[in-house]
Amino acid sequence: MWVALNAWLNHEQVLVEQAAGNDAMNLTIAFEAHIQSVVRYADALVQDIREDVVEDPNDFEEVVREELQVYGNMIAQVAVINAAGRLVYSSLGPVTGNVDLSGREHFQVHLENPSQDKLFISKPVLGRVSGIWSIQFTRPIVDEGKFVGVFVISIPINFFTDFYRKINVGPSGLIALVGKDRIPRAVASKSGLNTTLDGIVLSQDEPYFDNTNPAEGLYRGASAFDRVDSLVAYRRLEHTGLIVLVQLSPTDYLSSFNERRQFLLFSATVTSALLFAFAIFLYFVTRQHLGNTAALKQSYSALRQLVSVDLLTGARSRGDFLEALETEFSRAERHGTELSLIWLDLDHFKRVNDTYGHPVGDTVLSQVTTLCNGVLRAHDVFGRLGGEEFGVILPHTNGMDALDVAEKLRKIVEKAVIPTDRGPLQVSISCGVSSMLPVGDSPSQLIVRADDALYKAKHAGRNRVCAAYAGETMRSSNKPVDSKT
Repeated sequence: MWVALNAWLNHEQVLVEQAAGNDAMNLTIAFEAHIQSVVRYADALVQDIREDVVEDPNDFEEVVREELQVYGNMIAQVAVINAAGRLVYSSLGPVTGNVDLSGREHFQVHLENPSQDKLFISKPVLGRVSGIWSIQFTRPIVDEGKFVGVFVISIPINFFTDFYRKINVGPSGLIALVGKDRIPRAVASKSGLNTTLDGIVLSQDEPYFDNTNPAEGLYRGASAFDRVDSLVAYRRLEHTGLIVLVQLSPTDYLSSFNERRQFLLFSATVTSALLFAFAIFLYFVTRQHLGNTAALKQSYSALRQLVSVDLLTGARSRGDFLEALETEFSRAERHGTELSLIWLDLDHFKRVNDTYGHPVGDTVLSQVTTLCNGVLRAHDVFGRLGGEEFGVILPHTNGMDALDVAEKLRKIVEKAVIPTDRGPLQVSISCGVSSMLPVGDSPSQLIVRADDALYKAKHAGRNRVCAAYAGETMRSSNKPVDSKT
């Protein structure tokens, strides 16, 4: 339930993010259309009135009054700056004093490039006459090929951000108009950023300042204005050097989703608690039954241990050994691998029991098992077949290698000095080796051949290893291979 819920919530969040991205980009397109419209109207007005400045200076003021009546509060001021950078006309009233605007960026741009009749859009400036923050739209005034000044129309910043009141970007969202020079022209938000633009220069690391990026884009990252995680859509207005931005806050557009998420998590928690309580109930109801089952399994495991392990020596019991032989024989037959068997017996063991007693005989059997296990591989099977008789199953082992293993066992037992309560003893073993035939063989025949080889080793003098020939059958008269040297 929790995995499914988590997957669904993640998918739902992705859909909400995508929808917010689409909304942000659509708002950016609409904001761009608004800015483009303002720029077109402002530039048309600049060119129309500027023409009257040159052609008919006497009617210039009347033309300005008529245009101001048409455009209303879109225009904060119409001004003319002469070639020396002095303000010579303002629509706000008579110019008094010496207002020097030669240091303004929009004047310097046209002074340095008088032949380029291009619209220049300034960064926000505080008007010395108007006293308001505005953006200057300017073009040079040229009379008979000579630069004579700059015509200026000032448009209040809030005229660009009026679009903010017509849309919904959420309590923490904003819209912004930024220049490629990284200086914001206008910003509108509920946090009042539009009143604190003076001196702000945005980081050049923002994606929309990188000309190698597409002219429009959408990304999630820290806002350039308040460094808060935001969803930002942008579009570059290449011909004006402006960039429009719409910024949405995840806190706003994920608020409904987060409410649903909290409700679903609460519901899932309650459901989990009920399921857990039911599981507890089942646990206590079945505990006694499960306890009996566990005890039964433990008893079975202990019984299995008793059956499969010889308690005296720790070797595999006869039944378990023969079962392992059947298994290994079937595996070798199925995969076409080799299998060998060693049958070994302690020489004159009855004499040990008769001379030193059965406790000493038990010690000898245990020590021989330990010695043999030290020679064998981890996957070899060593078992006690009864009395002093043992067997070794050698998977993946041919006849020659099996003879080598048997000889190692014989030598290590022969050389060992076994400490007992009656003093140290030395014993020896005799071994019979047989290997699995390619066809027509069986586990019982493998045992018979190994037992025959052991019988021959005993009658050949004991303390030696004999192997059955591949073609030998039970009680074969062929001469055995004797590894005793």
